[in-house]
Amino acid sequence: MASRALGFVREILMAHVLGGGAVASAWNFAFMIPNLFRRVFGEGLLGPVLVPLITQSIEKNGRDTARNQFSTIFIWMSLILCVCSTAVSGVSLIVLQFVQQEHLVLACQLIPLLIPYCIFICLVGMATSALNSLRVFFLPAAVSLLLNICMIVALLWLCPQFTNQPLRMLSALAYAVLLSGILELILILFLLKVNFFHISITWKNFIKVGILKEVWRLMLPGLLGALSYQLSVIADGTLALWIGPYAVSSLGYSNRLINLPIGVFAVAFGTVSLPEMSAMAQRGDYHSLVATQFASMRYLLFLTVPLTAFIGMFHQDLIRLFFFRGAFDRTALWETGWCLFCYTAGIPAFAALKITLTGFYSRKEMKIPMLVGVGCTVLNLILNLILMFPLRQGGLALATVICSYVNNITLLLILQKQLGCVPLKATAGHFLLLVAISLPGLYPAGKFYQLLKALTGGVRGFELIPAMAGAALCYLVLYLALAILLKLDEVKILARQIFRKRKGA
Repeated sequence: MASRALGFVREILMAHVLGGGAVASAWNFAFMIPNLFRRVFGEGLLGPVLVPLITQSIEKNGRDTARNQFSTIFIWMSLILCVCSTAVSGVSLIVLQFVQQEHLVLACQLIPLLIPYCIFICLVGMATSALNSLRVFFLPAAVSLLLNICMIVALLWLCPQFTNQPLRMLSALAYAVLLSGILELILILFLLKVNFFHISITWKNFIKVGILKEVWRLMLPGLLGALSYQLSVIADGTLALWIGPYAVSSLGYSNRLINLPIGVFAVAFGTVSLPEMSAMAQRGDYHSLVATQFASMRYLLFLTVPLTAFIGMFHQDLIRLFFFRGAFDRTALWETGWCLFCYTAGIPAFAALKITLTGFYSRKEMKIPMLVGVGCTVLNLILNLILMFPLRQGGLALATVICSYVNNITLLLILQKQLGCVPLKATAGHFLLLVAISLPGLYPAGKFYQLLKALTGGVRGFELIPAMAGAALCYLVLYLALAILLKLDEVKILARQIFRKRKGA
């Protein structure tokens, strides 16, 4: 939660310093490359492979064997990352010779500076997965704070010194990212050592490639799926560049708002559930596995469905509150607000997908998510080309939303066929009920917002905080009141937890 909050502060500062035009689009496009590597080779793909692999190796063969196997994977992955990052850097320099638009030139110049970060952050992601397998969650998550801290420092004190020099300003930001990667890697390796799971760089571990075959067998379907998804992300970014100078940055700022709840809740649920569900899969206890998965799913829907309704209602005002200042002008406000509105409906699907995939990854089932993911990638590209002309970047966002729902529903239907004990009808009914009780509070919250806005005289930026906080509190009270009247299980369990904590205190 702290990491996501700092990340959001970082985006607010980026909007103020970089604006919403060509400079911001160049940064977003260039920074997308390290994120692509992280999602493919870091926690995004290798995490779901490593967690069940290490968890089950510890149970079968002991901790020392699992540590040596992980060391082999770490050594070889380091070499592969060095080769891949060098190749990408070379390609960007070649492309630089053929582009002329300002945002494309800046992006190609930045990519070689950011490429080493790919190596650091992917190795950090692998080490984090190993620590999660050992049921260590807090400190590895805390390490991720460093990226946001370094970038915030750069945005506050370095970038403003190069206001009229876009390349130097973005280079300063890139160096801050590199510093954070180095610090994160040092700290995460220290955490591995403290937990007696340190990397052993020996010739024996280098040549013991048997475990690599198992990783490759599990990783190949996921790799194809992840690559297809990341190609879809790159295609979205490229089409957005073609749409106009504000499109890429509006997608980026909207994504940050959308990913705030997903990062706080969905990633946390998925991270903690995966090692537990992997142990259940190893024992063949699929009933408990499904029960754990769908308990997480219900809680996520309980949190994200009302959030979707609230953001959809106040999409323009939220952009005005967080980003409308400095170089972020009125055009950027409208372009980003439209993009956020189109993205908002996908929040429950984006969050649920993290949990849906654990039902497959915990059983080392990678092929089916890959096939479904590839199909959704093709669908996304088709929908992009159809929707981008009438809806601009909003069409790209809407295509992503539609494909996320299709992906979830398809995977859950397959899970039902495989395990036969999946509560699909109950979950669908729960989702529709949450939608129904999320809507009545919007009108009173909107009226209360307008009243507080008039009383406080807020127009833009942080001046709107009292009005927005009041509207959010009004909406939350009404939502919880309806949930209590309907006696939803999530409210009962929350109340029991609070009562037990007070009693214990």
